[in-house]
Amino acid sequence: MLPGPVTTVWLLLLGGWMAVDGTSVGQIMVSRPLVAATLAGWVVGDPLAGLTAGVLLELFHLAVLPVGAARYPEGGPASVLAGSLYALSESVPGALLVTVAFALLWEWVGGETMRVMRQINVRVVAGPDGSGRAEHIQLRHFAAIMLDFFRGMLLVGVGMLCLSALLAVSANYWGVAPEVARLATGAVAVGLFAATFGIFPGRVRLFLSGVAAGLLFVLLRG
Repeated sequence: MLPGPVTTVWLLLLGGWMAVDGTSVGQIMVSRPLVAATLAGWVVGDPLAGLTAGVLLELFHLAVLPVGAARYPEGGPASVLAGSLYALSESVPGALLVTVAFALLWEWVGGETMRVMRQINVRVVAGPDGSGRAEHIQLRHFAAIMLDFFRGMLLVGVGMLCLSALLAVSANYWGVAPEVARLATGAVAVGLFAATFGIFPGRVRLFLSGVAAGLLFVLLRG
């Protein structure tokens, strides 16, 4: 289920670009899940499948704004691996649900690695003697950007290995029909979208969330 070597290299580079676009360089919104997953799908030859995964991830990510030193789930690299591997495994039962669920988990992993990277950046900018002299500030700034780029590549590489193994296991043991899995994914996504924008008042929102969670549990139990 893994792509070929050349395609993998392109996906790793795309992951690095998505990581730096989040906060380090650009912020031209290509790292939004909708765009990142579609680009990843295009790299492996199926942009429509990438778009499908990207739409769902974007719904979960609408309320996230990468500003300042806030802690937030990082959508770019996780969307690259979701868009690419879903495009390569559409025939696997439950692939969309497994891919989206894993990508959401991987977004939090990406957010934690970003927090650690910021702590490292403080030391990189300060230099070995801690003085942070101005003549080296551009070089250290560039080093911090490259560190972010390689972090994105590492996230995509490790994530692809983990998600590929998970999809291979689910292909053998998944007991839910693909249509049911898509229905469950869509129901949860719509519920979260409504909760994010406050479409329903408090008690109704809680009720619908409970219905969605119960539906998902029943479906997964088969």
